[in-house]
Amino acid sequence: MLHLIAMAAAAVSSASTIQAAPAPALTRVEWVATPTGQDIANVYPPTAVAAGKSGAVLLDCKVATEGSLEACQVEIEDPVGLEFGLAALELAPLFKMAAKAPDGSDVAGRTIRIPIMFQIVTTGD
Repeated sequence: MLHLIAMAAAAVSSASTIQAAPAPALTRVEWVATPTGQDIANVYPPTAVAAGKSGAVLLDCKVATEGSLEACQVEIEDPVGLEFGLAALELAPLFKMAAKAPDGSDVAGRTIRIPIMFQIVTTGD
C-alpha cells in the first residue's frame, strides 16, 4: 500500500530568514500554526502521486499583521511540471507565526522564504 508522507521541512523545524530593511535579518520565527502531514498529503499533486515523484518548493511570502502569510509566490519548484508549486500555494494559508520575532521585533510587512518538501514513501502495509 502506498502511503504519503509530506513534510514542511524548515517551516516546522527552523524558519528561513525573514528579511526587511532597515530591520536586521532574523534567523528564527515562532510558528503558532503550520500545515500537518495530512494537510500536505491532501494537496499532494495527483500526477506526482501517479508518477511516484517527490518534490520541493520554496515559497516567498509577505507576513501580514496577524502573522499569516500573504502574496506568496513560488520562487523554486522541483521538479517543474508536476504542480508542486500550486500545492504549496494551497498550504500557505495554514502557516501562521507570532506577531513578534524572538528578538521582540515585529514580523508584519516583512518577507519570509519557506521551503516545503513533498515526499512519497512506500511501505509494506
